[in-house]
Amino acid sequence: MSISPSFPPFYDEATDKAAENLRLALPLIRKNDAPANPVNYAVWYEYVSGNNADLSTAIDELTENSEAITANISQSLYEKYVLMDMPKRLKEANTGLNGVVNNALNNINDVESKTNQCLSNFKESQAALKKCDDIDGLKALVGQILSNTKEMSQTSEDLKESLESSVLEIEKLKDELNCVKKSAERDSLTDLLNRGAFDRELQAACEDDAVNVALLLFDLDHFKAINDNFGHLLGDKVIRFFASLLKKQATGLHLAARYGGEEMAMILFNLSQQEAFSIAEKVRAEFANSRLKKRGSDESIGQVTVSVGISMKRMGDSPLEMIDRADTVLFQSKKNGRNTITVAL
Repeated sequence: MSISPSFPPFYDEATDKAAENLRLALPLIRKNDAPANPVNYAVWYEYVSGNNADLSTAIDELTENSEAITANISQSLYEKYVLMDMPKRLKEANTGLNGVVNNALNNINDVESKTNQCLSNFKESQAALKKCDDIDGLKALVGQILSNTKEMSQTSEDLKESLESSVLEIEKLKDELNCVKKSAERDSLTDLLNRGAFDRELQAACEDDAVNVALLLFDLDHFKAINDNFGHLLGDKVIRFFASLLKKQATGLHLAARYGGEEMAMILFNLSQQEAFSIAEKVRAEFANSRLKKRGSDESIGQVTVSVGISMKRMGDSPLEMIDRADTVLFQSKKNGRNTITVAL
């Protein structure tokens, strides 16, 4: 595997080698009862290729302890060992930016040197003009001045083109950094914020005394049965569909995240408890009224539902305290028959 400047990594194995890696990876995915989605495939492809020593060591340690590489573990391995490290990506961007700046400075220094030379030539021509008393001498001076003027004009044009090129390079680096930042904060299955980004956002929300915050925790009901009865691919489809419902409500400052597995969360800002409950109810009702179907079939998988727990930020709250209250009432929603919402009092 070779790493390109783009994100995520780039693979350049020959067709027969890639096919062999495929043949070796698929049985390992099945052995761990994991869906053959891009994340799991990338993890096991890297493992069987033998080109990612850190990933291989991590997987070997897990299997030696008889641990199955579940979907959640695979996701963690993918983010840690397959995706390029943020420090490395930032270092690459820093190196690229330094190159652009150094190139611009060199061009500016070159222009300064040429400008000083032209200025010296103009001063010499000015002094010669004062002494010139014949046509031929005057014509020669005009030619020199014209030549200096053209050289100065070309130097300015070269600098303009160089700086325009530098601007384009900096814009590319800016886009690359935005891409890396977004990718590092997003869950690959749902495109919601991932757990790390969620933790940072909730921490910041708790530290800001100027905002009201509502935390909504969602847990898909009987999700294991969906996976067992219909397979992990359809389970992933259910998760993505539910995530799409959260995205519709995550407008303005509001945020939606995949908390882990079939659990998701929303952080709502400056809403009353009733308004937060109303958003949770919209999501719950739309999900319960949906009729998802098996792939390539009109057969419905039956009703799918979600249980919800809500906690409102209190003075001095820590993220852990907000999560604990929401999780406690989420458990109450499960005990009360599921497909319901409970608010922490």
